[in-house]
Amino acid sequence: MDSSNRRFSFVGAVVLAGVMVLSGCASRKYVRQQTQALEPAIQEASNAAKENAERIDAVDRRAQQGITAAGAADQKAGAAQTAANNAATAAQAADRKADTANQGVQTANNRINTLETRIAGMNDNYTQSETQTVLFAFNKSTLDDKAKATLDSVASSVAGLRTGFMLELQGFTDSRGTEQYNIGLSQRRAEAVERYLVSKNVPLYRISIVGLGKENPVADNKNEQGRTQNRRVEVRVLKSAGARQTN
Repeated sequence: MDSSNRRFSFVGAVVLAGVMVLSGCASRKYVRQQTQALEPAIQEASNAAKENAERIDAVDRRAQQGITAAGAADQKAGAAQTAANNAATAAQAADRKADTANQGVQTANNRINTLETRIAGMNDNYTQSETQTVLFAFNKSTLDDKAKATLDSVASSVAGLRTGFMLELQGFTDSRGTEQYNIGLSQRRAEAVERYLVSKNVPLYRISIVGLGKENPVADNKNEQGRTQNRRVEVRVLKSAGARQTN
């Protein structure tokens, strides 16, 4: 009896173990089936997550590019504003210079008008004295005693005048030599006369001089006598009707 019971128990245990094994196998198979059914969905979700991540990265890159472009635009705008400010400052400076130039032009015009008025008065009121002539040796610009005596007389004629007179000096040469050399020589002769008159207290600002070279000969340059007459400085005294004596 005991042996039968033991055999029954053993068989029961074996059967129970088999049932459990079969049950475990059935569970794993079920799990695999369920997992395999979910794999497409899992893969799709994974792909979607990857695509979303890529889109987010692209949006981030575009946003960063936009920020960089905005910064560059701000820099350009700042540079443009600086350039505009500099241009405005330069324009203001140009306006000030233009105003100053206009003032200078107006001042110059006023001076010209004043001088023109004075010159017109000179033309209307001044009379010319007899021309005095000072002669020079060939190729010389020095004054001899006779020339000095003539100039002493000229200086005396204006010595008592305080206003209303001027002296005009024109230098000349004979025809020998180049034109350029003769102009320089005639100018030196006029300057020699000017220096002498100033030494005799004739005011420098009342003397005008010019060297004309071999122009306007008064005699024939073909002979020495004529050439001697042409080597000269002509002195003219201009006096106005309102000339006043020194007190």
